[in-house]
Amino acid sequence: MESLLLTLQQYGLSEKEAKVYLTALQLGSAPGSTIARNAKENRATVYTILKELQKKGIVNEIKKDNVTFFSVIAPDLLLRELEDKYNSFKEKIPEFLALAETFGNKPKVQFFEGIEGVKKMYEDLLSSQTEICSFLGIEHSNKELLQYLNREFLIRRIKNDISARVILSDTEKNQKYAGIDEKAKKHSIIIEKPDFTIDGEINIYGPNKISIALMHDTEMSGIIISSEKLYSTLKNIFDLVWSQNSK
Repeated sequence: MESLLLTLQQYGLSEKEAKVYLTALQLGSAPGSTIARNAKENRATVYTILKELQKKGIVNEIKKDNVTFFSVIAPDLLLRELEDKYNSFKEKIPEFLALAETFGNKPKVQFFEGIEGVKKMYEDLLSSQTEICSFLGIEHSNKELLQYLNREFLIRRIKNDISARVILSDTEKNQKYAGIDEKAKKHSIIIEKPDFTIDGEINIYGPNKISIALMHDTEMSGIIISSEKLYSTLKNIFDLVWSQNSK
């Protein structure tokens, strides 16, 4: 069930939309109250989700004896819908890229706010054409974000064959994180100096991007900067720190 939920989320449904879809798929055709009870979600929330999925063409409704029953389209039809949207978007990629180049050689900056925004920022790292080089400190990071990074992002990074080098400050949590290097397709270095602290993450990834994430409960935001010169500068700094502290 958990893997199916993740698959649906990867294809664009929110966590609760995916949960409602799977519940309705199991029930076949049922009133919204029944779907809510089986999904263990608030009834009003489920009705709102069903209406949103109906707008997307995923949910159908029919009245029987003045009771509204809901059903969802079969997974193969859902896949076809998603493939159509993907192909339509793919056809427009050259136009999007041409628009992005309008500002010439100026750095391009994207801002992300809140936990869902920061998750979207991390999704961009999965397009890296090189290894990801990171300055990282997770000691005060949001638990939900860490779960996403460990359970979803990491799995997909490994699947995409993207390796990572990580420079960490010397904390208990960072030491545990460094201990999973082999299975996580990464190499870590811990800087054992009390005045070297990192709260959040800076990622340097190819061909020309830098992402900065603030991961605390009270300060959750991110930024992606696309700049060849800034990428080159920070990559050189990273490589210098790495070489001076690698054993």
